[in-house]
Amino acid sequence: MLDHFENVSLVFNGNELEIFNVLLTDYSMEVSVDQPVLFPGSYTLTAHRYKGLIGSAIYYRDAGEHAVFASQLFPNRAPALFPTYLGATEKATFSVSMVHPIGTLALSSAASEGAARKVDTNWQKTSFSTTPAITPAMLCFLLLPAEYTQIDSTYTGINISVHFNKYRVQKEQAKHLLHTATQVLALLKDIFSSLLPVPKIDIVTMHDATSASCFGALVVSEAQFFAADYANQVRMLATWLTKQWIGGYAAISDGGELCLQEDLATFIAAKIIKRMTNDEYTRLSHLAKIYLSETVFSPGETLKLDEYPNELEISEKCGLKGALMLESIEVLIGEKQMLAKINEVVYNSKRGSYNSDTLYGLLNSTVDSDIFVSQLLHFWREHGGLPFMNVDRLGNSIKINQNGSNLTVKNGVGTWERMPLWPLPLQFTEFKLPIQIMLSQGIHLSPVREGLIFSNLGFSHFYRVNYDLDTWREIKTVLTENATSYTMRERFQLVSDFCYFYASKSLAEPAASVLRNEFVQLVRLRPVSFPLCDAAIFQCVVTHEHSRPKFLDKSSMIQLRRRVFESFSNSSEMECRAGLAHDALNDLCTKLYGVSCL
Repeated sequence: MLDHFENVSLVFNGNELEIFNVLLTDYSMEVSVDQPVLFPGSYTLTAHRYKGLIGSAIYYRDAGEHAVFASQLFPNRAPALFPTYLGATEKATFSVSMVHPIGTLALSSAASEGAARKVDTNWQKTSFSTTPAITPAMLCFLLLPAEYTQIDSTYTGINISVHFNKYRVQKEQAKHLLHTATQVLALLKDIFSSLLPVPKIDIVTMHDATSASCFGALVVSEAQFFAADYANQVRMLATWLTKQWIGGYAAISDGGELCLQEDLATFIAAKIIKRMTNDEYTRLSHLAKIYLSETVFSPGETLKLDEYPNELEISEKCGLKGALMLESIEVLIGEKQMLAKINEVVYNSKRGSYNSDTLYGLLNSTVDSDIFVSQLLHFWREHGGLPFMNVDRLGNSIKINQNGSNLTVKNGVGTWERMPLWPLPLQFTEFKLPIQIMLSQGIHLSPVREGLIFSNLGFSHFYRVNYDLDTWREIKTVLTENATSYTMRERFQLVSDFCYFYASKSLAEPAASVLRNEFVQLVRLRPVSFPLCDAAIFQCVVTHEHSRPKFLDKSSMIQLRRRVFESFSNSSEMECRAGLAHDALNDLCTKLYGVSCL
């Protein structure tokens, strides 16, 4: 989408090659040179001048009659502005200057080299220092009108500025945003063991905009951020600021693997939330999003993206189950080693790029004699679906088996297939097994203690658990008598798993329907003990007679998904049978099944 190229040259080993033709299309530039062979090596292509249109700029009327302008090049819009190859992955340095109206403030990914210089009575020019090597998609520039003011902090050693519209955002709100961002950045510095290679970070609040991150700057949606509770505000800032290291400093080498970048950012953000808050709701909502994605919105999908993914595809697939898979690996090898490997990925890639194989190559810890955790992670990320394990109590023994049933899922090459056997980490509440990873279809354990034995309680690993009917009855009794002895996430997991296996007809009737009624009654009579209960019992309230959902076009499903997930960003809206979460889930159920399920 570039044109009007002038003074194009191609240089190899200090010699300029004669160009006899340049062919431009909407997506490519083909340069023909007057020699029969191009030797392997590094070539420098120089375009002295060209024109490009930033068609995806954030542009809207704000206070008064003045506009805010900001670029949004991630993931694939950089080629509309730069003659670049793979704008979301390849890296380069940038030296930017902006000519802009007097009375406005120009910002970019790098720090300005001084005050703006007056060009004439109407225009001024701001020049910025050269960026480190970053992907073109992570470059940004913004133009703020006079209605914007700023507050600053240098506590972390990096200049952090919050720019806000003084007619829309109160100064106390801006101070809260700055203080929270400062705390988040201080913890991220500790996790990543170094300062960022950027002298400043600008945080710009906008009213009618989608939150976005780039290198050296963030755009924060006022409505999204200030409506969220504190833990979700920390989550947003931690995710965006983590991308200064993962995504800016270290770039993924393949657009189809961008989920790994997003998953790593979500994984790190969860650690910041844990360090800054005692909140359980964010982990609860994360599990609910995974379950709903795997049963309603995009069941059976892998984490592989298209070669040139858009923001919608990234948001649908990334930062959900992939982050949980990284947590599962951490359970097996420990936090210290996991963070050390992520640091290696970042710093080994600062001049180049990384991909999944980079991480796999570093994760060489062995579990169960000759099974490498890298092999586990590779399998999990290459196969779609959410596996499950059956645990049957038979007297003083337990029978465990894995059965994909009739689930159809995608594999790493994009082919739909029957659910394969997964390598499943085994974790029980009352005893430890001599093996950590289940590779077979089933095992039989004897003897085991009497009493209730949970498997994978808290969803540390990526699989559901189905118990025999007697055990499900015991679980219902325990939740009735003392639900709060289990975490919110554990309660949600147990109820949701039962409902999943009830809806898939994996439990014998008529006993299953009787127990289903008791689970639904339990959570409705104890709403305080079961936040997000509407998501937990979602498949219990869709009876077998209504279990075939209607076909909805992709646009409708996207809107429903966005509404449901956004309702999870404030704990006050996640109450059982109340708030935005209940309304969004009930609307989803009504649209899919034609009945007001909740």
